[in-house]
Amino acid sequence: MIKAHCFLRWPTLLHKEEILSARPSAPDYFPIQDTSIVLCWSRDPDTVVTIVNPVEHPRDYVVWSICSFFHANPFCLGLLALIFSFKARDMKVTGDLQRAREYSKWALGFNVAVLIILFLTIFSLLILMMYNVYKITHG
Repeated sequence: MIKAHCFLRWPTLLHKEEILSARPSAPDYFPIQDTSIVLCWSRDPDTVVTIVNPVEHPRDYVVWSICSFFHANPFCLGLLALIFSFKARDMKVTGDLQRAREYSKWALGFNVAVLIILFLTIFSLLILMMYNVYKITHG
């Protein structure tokens, strides 16, 4: 059941205990039979309801940065990604979401750079190995 108070213009079903704890002296409670649900009407036309969207926290990419650091650390980019991931996490914990987003973008960029360098290295090593095998077998 959604917890709401009696300041809405449309009828809302609430538990009796929630309504009585929210506004114990309100005169506009109408019990429905003998259940614990109450129909609540608001008669105030000047009431304004503000609905706030939840804030999206930026991602910190810590797990990806740890993998980049331990498995493929070309040019110390994995270390940089790990540092910026921890900075993003620290800023997220302290509540500075703007700086957390900036550090998160840097960590993402370093992680992507590590991934691209890793794939290019593996691809070039495969081509080099295939060339050497071809050179050995065909003389």
